[in-house]
Amino acid sequence: MKKKNRMTRIAFVAAMAIVALMSPHKASAQAFDGDMDEKVRAGYLNLSGKSGAELDYTNGLNDYLSYGVFARMLFDDGNDEHEHSFFESLDIGAECFFHWDELLHLPSPLDIYTGFQLGWQSGGLAGGLKYNISERWGLYVQAQQGLFDVSHSKVFDYPFNGRKFGVSAGITFSLQ
Repeated sequence: MKKKNRMTRIAFVAAMAIVALMSPHKASAQAFDGDMDEKVRAGYLNLSGKSGAELDYTNGLNDYLSYGVFARMLFDDGNDEHEHSFFESLDIGAECFFHWDELLHLPSPLDIYTGFQLGWQSGGLAGGLKYNISERWGLYVQAQQGLFDVSHSKVFDYPFNGRKFGVSAGITFSLQ
């Protein structure tokens, strides 16, 4: 059973990497361009000491707001009493961010954002920093704080449930 879950998680991470790397679209120089700015982020996630991976897609609504979807997978480290299933270790949902670069007059490769996320298992606040290192590629770091459970079990502690703090870092890829 553990080997099957490990292979499923490896396949999930591989699929995230392929989506992030394969897109023949026009490049964008800014970390956030506003209206119709499409970005994919892929990276490492640490949620209350549990390692995982995340993938998200965001689209600019205007110069200040973006919305998107995310998928996060936590990996079983073997230290839990209960071996979590694929769906218990996965959180998918929607997010909305406010971008501060226009108000703070930040340099164009830099973007600071804050917002909220509502997933299948949890909801909370998030904030981060993106920095473009080229026309298409960039780096990001993000912190998120869970505020409430969306779904929960009285039998097992799902990995995403509760008021857990998470940090993630990885690459951004512009789809424009």
